[in-house]
Amino acid sequence: MARESFASIETTASQAEGLLAQGRYGDAERYYRELVGQTHVIDYEYDDWLRRLAEIYRVLGRVRAAGYIYLYLHYFDLAREAFTAAEAPADKARVLEIEKRYSEAAELYEVARLPVHAGVAWDKAKQQDRSAAAWEALLADPGLKHRPYEQALVHFNEGMAKSTLGEQGGTGKRSLVEAQRRLEEVADEFETRGERERAFDCYQILLKLGRDSGQFENLAEGYLNCIRVLKEDNLKFYVLQYYEDFIRLALQRGELHAAATLFQEAADYAARNGLPYDRHYQARAAETWVRCGDKHRRDASPVEMVENSLLAGISCYSAVGQYEQVRRLFESLTELDLPERKSQRYAAISRRYAQAENDSQEAPEFPEYLKQQHAYADIWFVDLIEWELAGDPYGVSASIVGDLRYPDGIRRRALVVVLSLEDAAARGEEARADTLTKVAELLGELQSYAALSPLERLFEHDQPEVRRAAVRALRFLFFKRAFVLVRRALKDHDEGVRDAALEALAGLHFPHAFNPLARIYRETTDARVKAVALESVGKIQSIEAGEFLLMVLRQEDGVLREVAKQALAGLDNADMLPILRQHHQMEGNPAVREILGELLRSARMA
Repeated sequence: MARESFASIETTASQAEGLLAQGRYGDAERYYRELVGQTHVIDYEYDDWLRRLAEIYRVLGRVRAAGYIYLYLHYFDLAREAFTAAEAPADKARVLEIEKRYSEAAELYEVARLPVHAGVAWDKAKQQDRSAAAWEALLADPGLKHRPYEQALVHFNEGMAKSTLGEQGGTGKRSLVEAQRRLEEVADEFETRGERERAFDCYQILLKLGRDSGQFENLAEGYLNCIRVLKEDNLKFYVLQYYEDFIRLALQRGELHAAATLFQEAADYAARNGLPYDRHYQARAAETWVRCGDKHRRDASPVEMVENSLLAGISCYSAVGQYEQVRRLFESLTELDLPERKSQRYAAISRRYAQAENDSQEAPEFPEYLKQQHAYADIWFVDLIEWELAGDPYGVSASIVGDLRYPDGIRRRALVVVLSLEDAAARGEEARADTLTKVAELLGELQSYAALSPLERLFEHDQPEVRRAAVRALRFLFFKRAFVLVRRALKDHDEGVRDAALEALAGLHFPHAFNPLARIYRETTDARVKAVALESVGKIQSIEAGEFLLMVLRQEDGVLREVAKQALAGLDNADMLPILRQHHQMEGNPAVREILGELLRSARMA
C-alpha cells in the first residue's frame, strides 16, 4: 500500500534506493510504486525506477507485474520469460503481438480463448485462411446473439478475409453483403436513439467496404452519411475534410459528374457557414463540369449531356466572376449539334461577355494540413476487441502498456492501473469497493477513449461509491460517448452518484460536446442539471453554443436566465457580436433587451 502522503520525488527516490541497498525489498517496493505514479517525469528517470521495481518484483516472486514493466520498456526477452505460455497465454501473446510475431501471438490468443484477438493477429500475419476461419467460428458465439453491431463487424471481417483469398464471388461476397445490410440497419437504430457517433462508425466501415471492393455506390453511401452526421454535429472543418477525401477518390475513379456535384455542395456548405473556401470550390466545380462535358463528347454521349455539363460549368464560373471562361463555354455550346435556335441564342449570349473582365477576388483553398489523409481507424477490429474484453480494467490497460501508438504518458498511466490491480490481487482485495474506486480514478487519468468501457462496467457495481468514482472519472474523458453514462448517472437512486454526474458534466466542455449538453438540458427537469449544462455550453465558445445560450436567455427567467447571461458574457467569440446586435434591435421583452444591451456594452463583447 502507498503511504498516505508523498513528500517529494527526491526524498522518495532517496529512501527507495536506501531500502533497496539494505535488501528491504518489500519496503522499497512501496516507495518505487509511489515514484512510478509520478507519470509526468522525464523518461530516463522514470525508466530507471521501473527497472528497479521490476527487479524487486522478480525477487518477491511477482513475475506478472515484472512482466508488464518489461513490456512497457520493450524488454521483450524479459517480458516473454515472465509470461510463460502455459500460465499466462494472453500476456505472452501481447508481447509477441507488439514484437510483430503475429502468428505466434494468434496461436496463444486461441489458447487463451480470445478469438477476436486471434482473428486480428491472423489478419496482421497475412494468414487470411486462418483469419477467415476464426471469424466464421466466432459467428456461433452465443455472446453475439443480441449484439447486432458486433455481428455485423464479424461478418465484415470474415468477408474481407475471404475476399483476400479470392472468394469475392462466393462466401466472401455473401458475408460482405450481409455485413452491409446489418450495418445499415444498425446505423438507423443508432441514429434513432440519438447515438450519431455510433452510426458514424457504421458509415466509416461502409467507406472501407467501398474503397476495398471498388464499389463506388458503397463508397458514396458511406461518405454522404458521414458528411450528413458531421453537418448535424456542426463540425465544419471535418465536413470539408470528408468532402475533400470523397472528391479526390471520385476524381481518381473518373466519376466526374459526382465530383463536380460534390465541389458545388462543398461550396454551398462553406458559403452558408461563413468559411472562405466557397469560391475555390465553385471554380473547381466549373473545371470539373467542363471535363465532364469533354468526356461525354469523347464517349459519343447524347449531345444533351454535353450541353448540360457545359451549362453547369457556366453557372459555376459565373458565380465566381470568371467571365472569360463563361464566354468561352458559350462559344463551345455553339459548336455542338444543337437546334439552330439554341445555337443562335448561345452565340448572342457569348457576345455580351466580349468586354467582361474577370473578378480578381481571392479564392483561398482549404488548407492542405487539414485535408483527410485516408486514415480511418480499424474500428472493425477495435470495437470487437472492446466487446471481447468486456470492460475488464486489467485487460484494457494491459493492451495499452506496450503499444507505442499511445503516448508514453498514457502507457505509463495504463501500467499504473495494471500494477494497482496486481497489488490488490497480491492482498486478495481486487474485488473490494475501495480497490475498484481507486481503479476508476486511475482510468479517468488515462484520458483515453479506451477507458470508457471499463468505467461503464464499473458503473454497474452495486456499491454506490464505485459508481460515483466511475462517473466522476468521466470529467477527464472528452468523448461524446461519456455523456451516455452521465445521463444514466443523473437518474441514479444514489444522491452521491447524481452529484458525481454533475461534477463530470461541469468538466465536459469541448466542441463535440454541444449536442449532448443541449440534449441533457432539454431532457431534464432538474434546475441544477440545467444550470450546469448551460455553464458547460458557454465554455465551448462556438456560435452554435452562443445561439443556444441566447435562446435560453430569451425563453427562461430567474436562475437559468442569469446563468445564460453570465455564460454569454464570458463567450470569447467575435462572431456573436452581430447576432447579439440583431436580437437587441428586435427583442420585445424589455428585461431581455436590457440584458442584451448590457452584454453589448461590456468590454468582453465589444
